[in-house]
Amino acid sequence: MEVSSSAAAAGSLARRRRRAGRSKGEILRAAANVIAERGAEATRFIDVSEASGVPVSTLQYYFGNREDLLHAAFGHVAEEELEAMTAALRDSDDPWEQLRRLLRIGVAQGDRIDPVWRTWVEYWRTAIRDDDVREDARAVYRRWRGLVEQVVRSGVESGRFRSDVDPALAAFQLTALVDGIAVPIVLEDSYLTGGGEAPAEIVIDVAGRLLDVTR
Repeated sequence: MEVSSSAAAAGSLARRRRRAGRSKGEILRAAANVIAERGAEATRFIDVSEASGVPVSTLQYYFGNREDLLHAAFGHVAEEELEAMTAALRDSDDPWEQLRRLLRIGVAQGDRIDPVWRTWVEYWRTAIRDDDVREDARAVYRRWRGLVEQVVRSGVESGRFRSDVDPALAAFQLTALVDGIAVPIVLEDSYLTGGGEAPAEIVIDVAGRLLDVTR
């Protein structure tokens, strides 16, 4: 019995050490999940500690205060998405396929569609009142629109898209459309009856009409 208790204690200690050694990226992903569930204003160090398994003292060492932790979590979510978009452009030379991939990533289809959009809604809410977060959010959107504009311009120049399209305007329209679909998603609108794929298909359909693409 004594040996068994010692082994259990050792195992528990090893698990705590593994959790404490998690990367910042893992911690920030856990923080983003907490933000999606509780909202930014209600997210505390203890909540992120419980979700990540990382002690509060470690979180304070990494991030200093709660606001800096939230700021870092929002930045991490945005950077992950932008990296995925940039990588998606390398896998195809067809502008329409590239755009479809960008839009699918932007809409965050699949099982995580709701928590991802809840995090973005909290990002926007925080940016309204925090100048630093707002400036970061603007930079994120400039990069996001830049990727879409690059693809649209390529499609216009290659003849894949209609010739009279303004790439910068189209990029603004399409990214705004992606954000607009967030409202019915987080409100669980009954019109989105196709599961995680439906919102992306709605956005892609509009993009095809805007650019005059026959799919």
